[in-house]
Amino acid sequence: MLALAEFIMRGRAQAAVVALLGSLLPLISPAAVALVTLRRGAKDGALVLAWALLPALVGLFVANMDALMTWATIAGTFVVYAAALLLRYSPSWPRMLMGLVAVSSAAVLGLLFLAPEVVQVFVSALNDMLAEVQKAAESESSMQATTALVTGLLTCGIVLHGVAAIALGRWWQARLYNPGAFQTEFHSLRLGRVQAFVCLAATLYCSLLADDLLAWSLLFSLPLLVAGIALAHSLIATRKLGGQWLLLLYVTLMIFAYASTLLIALAFIDAWINFRSRVKAKV
Repeated sequence: MLALAEFIMRGRAQAAVVALLGSLLPLISPAAVALVTLRRGAKDGALVLAWALLPALVGLFVANMDALMTWATIAGTFVVYAAALLLRYSPSWPRMLMGLVAVSSAAVLGLLFLAPEVVQVFVSALNDMLAEVQKAAESESSMQATTALVTGLLTCGIVLHGVAAIALGRWWQARLYNPGAFQTEFHSLRLGRVQAFVCLAATLYCSLLADDLLAWSLLFSLPLLVAGIALAHSLIATRKLGGQWLLLLYVTLMIFAYASTLLIALAFIDAWINFRSRVKAKV
């Protein structure tokens, strides 16, 4: 992976090739956009962004590919570019995460406003699939996909993809130009009190308001979840507990749904208490 980052940074042509062909693999194109934008700024980043978007644009206007997923790919790549710019000129992960959620939400809601038929086609297809599953399972459940549910899930996907791409691009940048900086930066990630309160309030509001807003509840909790993961990484490193604890952390997150709730709660409390300052390093 580091060799790929070195190739990207050799010049604009190399970065363009990776951005174009990297669309065949998860994260490679947006991570290339993030790396170039973080290191060289808006102009070079925009050039790489154009090449990264080319396959999706061809698929949308020429190959007649699935419209919603293609638009989501385009929006997701733009979001990564915007988040990388924000992190370059204001090196604050909490601010970047809040901006990522805001820009992603605006992009999806803009798509819903400008092309509602694209979203409705997907909602109808999802409902047909759910009906078939319920029929096959002989279930009496009447689960229905709604516009709010679909747009919320879509926005969550864009944000998660954006966080992963930015993290990979930032890690590449640190390995190439400032070894160890990414770990230090990520371990210190901690939301401010206002940011934590806004995230928690929006999360609780959506979770209590309606079932089809649960996806939006998940979306607004993502900055807290990332901050909670960063806190866990920091405490494990401070206590020198070893990589097996990180493996246990991610396995637990994948298996137990309430593990993420615990991390969200810890991240919210950390905004006031600052656990890192209270945990002594193991000698």
